[in-house]
Amino acid sequence: MLEPILYDIGRICKEKHESNSFSTTPKIIEFDINVPPLKTLKIPFDAPREVAEELVKLNKSEYVRKSEVSYQIINAGKYADLIDIEENMDVYVISDLRQIIKRREMIEIIPQVREMISPNSGIYVPGAMPLEIPLIVYMGADYFDYSSASYYAAQGYKFSKNRLIKSEEDFESLKTFNESIIDQVLEEVKFCIESGSLRNLVEETTISNPYLRSNYRRFKPELTNIPISKSNKIIVTIDETKIPEVQKYIERAKNYEPYTNVIILLPCSSKKPYSYSKSHQFFINAINSVRMPVEELILTSPYGVVPRALERLVDYDIPVTGEWSSDEIDFINKYLKNYIEIAKSKFEEVKIIAHLPEHYLEILDIDEDYIISSDGNPTSDNSLKNLKNILKELDQTADSKSKRAQRLHNYQELAKFQLGKNFLPEDVMIKGRHVKFFIKDGKNTVQLASINDNGLFVLTSQGGELLGKTNWVEVDFNVKKGSLFAPGFKDADEAVSVNDEVVIVKDNEVLGVGRALMSGKEMKKATHGVLVNIRHVK
Repeated sequence: MLEPILYDIGRICKEKHESNSFSTTPKIIEFDINVPPLKTLKIPFDAPREVAEELVKLNKSEYVRKSEVSYQIINAGKYADLIDIEENMDVYVISDLRQIIKRREMIEIIPQVREMISPNSGIYVPGAMPLEIPLIVYMGADYFDYSSASYYAAQGYKFSKNRLIKSEEDFESLKTFNESIIDQVLEEVKFCIESGSLRNLVEETTISNPYLRSNYRRFKPELTNIPISKSNKIIVTIDETKIPEVQKYIERAKNYEPYTNVIILLPCSSKKPYSYSKSHQFFINAINSVRMPVEELILTSPYGVVPRALERLVDYDIPVTGEWSSDEIDFINKYLKNYIEIAKSKFEEVKIIAHLPEHYLEILDIDEDYIISSDGNPTSDNSLKNLKNILKELDQTADSKSKRAQRLHNYQELAKFQLGKNFLPEDVMIKGRHVKFFIKDGKNTVQLASINDNGLFVLTSQGGELLGKTNWVEVDFNVKKGSLFAPGFKDADEAVSVNDEVVIVKDNEVLGVGRALMSGKEMKKATHGVLVNIRHVK
């Protein structure tokens, strides 16, 4: 019924109508879902488990309707494990929102239903209020209604985005106004999904409601529904170290392997990528004054530590006050220590230069000795001179390593971060301002990949062959350039995320490469729609 076309934790789906016109979710439901017959029994939220189990059995046949629009009503009280999904329904109705909205079970029921059903099926949540809609969409819902608008109009209340306001207006005026507020919220939700900022909207709408806020903080989104890198800047205002974009980065970056044992700790900058900022240009010029390659490691909230090789994958704005929270301090030191341990396991001894402002030096809590090269202002002439002198002294005793080899190493680590495997051979040629990668194939030069505006690899079919069955989607026919639809799809790597580069395989042979439009987990449950945009085929 639905075809997912855009993800950012929440999702936008295309819904085709009988007239062949299209609309997109999240939206107000436009078809009739009849209430259950009177002989069904509502399960009280706090019903004893034995009672809930018996009522679920008695209600099951009445809760499933297979008609022009098939649907199943979900009602199991607080016992999410009693939910028994009927497969391939068009819509699943979460019938008891008012019972669960203030309970922790909400984060079990709605996300569990979303995980169990096809991405082509919708979740309908009747009775939601405007301030609740962003969080419910964040958890995976698609459809809403105006019932709360009528109910609160009858009570003499008008909606704002976050509140109920007592009013003397008549019922019809209040009902119409309340419906318009729900429409506005749904439009804003769609906009925020498109711009990659749904999390920010959820933060805004839950901050003044303790119950919604608790469920927002408890909920762990499916990280494969979040692209590795977004076209739009991530805005970080609260819960800096807990946001899903950071968790996804940390999971992939924690095994980053440094090229050399000389590590320079640098502060972040407001401009991203960091190397485009004036302060980092000063640092880079000082570092380039010696032939010795070094590891440049940026310390930052919310990402902890960012190697120079991965800097284009983090684009964010965060309030800067010069003061660190205890969570930020612990977070940065935890992942800095992890990075140092990986370096020590490779080199035994590491040399650390802290080219940092005073407020950064105050939070450092590492066991290794380090050299402070800054006088408190890393961009001052004195600090930059100190950095150059320290590097010159180290250069005299350093092992012979080339900066060209370090550049290749950095791209190989980027490949491991993005694709889970290095596919670049040692003899690869790196060319151009818009970076492209080539190898010699006999007398011919063959392109393997390029780097896009988000700092990620875009593969050719030859690059896909070197990558092999990694980040893969399996089919049972010979594909062509264009769209890969659900019919013909066979299997997928569940680690594949939305917008990932994927390798198309048949019988363990690489046929081509493309970009995933949904996660591998979602592909395996999809019944129709486009799964992958295929870019190159052999």
